[in-house]
Amino acid sequence: MYLLIAASGQLSLEDSDNMRAFSIIEEESGLAATRLATIATPAEEQHYWLDADAVVELSGRKDDQQWVEGFWDMLAKVEAYGYSDMEKNRVKAHVDLA
Repeated sequence: MYLLIAASGQLSLEDSDNMRAFSIIEEESGLAATRLATIATPAEEQHYWLDADAVVELSGRKDDQQWVEGFWDMLAKVEAYGYSDMEKNRVKAHVDLA
């Protein structure tokens, strides 16, 4: 799954059934810093910490209990690798250009 930052600045969660990958994709370079300011904080090079609840909201599937549980299970599994922080309710993703 990936968080798409459209050229218009709109955010959407795409490929949301893919619980094996998570990234941020910009349609135009440089959009992440301004568009993610309300739901994320910068991490190391080309990475951001995203509020996990905001990701669930963007999915449009917050009422789909099976999807929500799968999302949280994915975050729990990658915490050992530094890609989520369950205590702070966040997930880390790298930014790629579309």
